[in-house]
Amino acid sequence: TSFAIYLGGLTDGLLACAYVPGLASCAESAGWALVQPIISSSYAGYGTGSLDRDAEELGVLLRYLVRERGATSFALIGHSTGCQDIVQFMKVADDDVRALVRVAVLQAPVSDREAATLEGSAADRAAMLKKAEAMIKDGRGDEIITLQYGFVPLSASRFASLTGRGGPDDVFSSDFTDAELGEKLGHLGGGNCRTLFVHSLADEYVPPHVDVPALAARFVAAAGGPATAEALLVPEASHSLATPPDVAAEHLFPAVDRLLR
Repeated sequence: TSFAIYLGGLTDGLLACAYVPGLASCAESAGWALVQPIISSSYAGYGTGSLDRDAEELGVLLRYLVRERGATSFALIGHSTGCQDIVQFMKVADDDVRALVRVAVLQAPVSDREAATLEGSAADRAAMLKKAEAMIKDGRGDEIITLQYGFVPLSASRFASLTGRGGPDDVFSSDFTDAELGEKLGHLGGGNCRTLFVHSLADEYVPPHVDVPALAARFVAAAGGPATAEALLVPEASHSLATPPDVAAEHLFPAVDRLLR
């Protein structure tokens, strides 16, 4: 019995992206059932959470599906920060569970740190990061430092993770060296899991200076090279594949179908 697990990004919950129903149909036609978990970090919960907590809860889900539903194989499909969740899970998961993951699809693997540069001032971000790091040093990392988007309580530790260089959430930044990317993604190359990086070429959360095709090639190399990883570049597509119309059906679904069969 095969299950595809879909994880959205920050602020996401059920039906995180408009393409999810189509993805469910795609998985079903290949003999897989799609599962959309609500975890503690779903919706506004991410502000006081962490990738470690997400990975732990993902592990609980997979073990439940093995025990209660006879699961024998998994595909993990992430959107945005769901990609970081999958990278973290594959790093910390127990070997017996990780061995059941056959496919990892990372749709919109973008840098939160670089995305943050697209709004607000650099001086304000630097001041807030300095404050967050001081709070963490004082043992107050779990305290709320700000409201993101005006309504999401954000802890000092999560703020630092999302905006500081090299933190837990900082997985896909373009300014990493090849060695640093290897440290972030190299473990994806082990085992029998195939990784697909899906990049939107008009992603509104990617700064204009980022060479996405070049970065995609670096991700593939860091994740073990063509033997275990590949990249799909989706022309004119937005972060969530909401535009252009039918872009997910034309690009994402055929790639997922091929990997699931």
